[in-house]
Amino acid sequence: MNSYEFVYLGRDLHALEAMVGSWCSGHDCRLETITLLDGARLRISGPDDTIREAIRMVREWMRRTK
Repeated sequence: MNSYEFVYLGRDLHALEAMVGSWCSGHDCRLETITLLDGARLRISGPDDTIREAIRMVREWMRRTK
């Protein structure tokens, strides 16, 4: 796995982008965001181990912000 792509429809999109972007800058990965009519599609690309860690980090963030 070299990328993790997901759609985010929550209210705090800018907070999620800032958090993931900051995290990626220190973990050898890249964040791409595509704005949709409602929400956004985000893709995190990088090495396999980094992507697995990113998946856990994003899921945990989304659980805490519900």
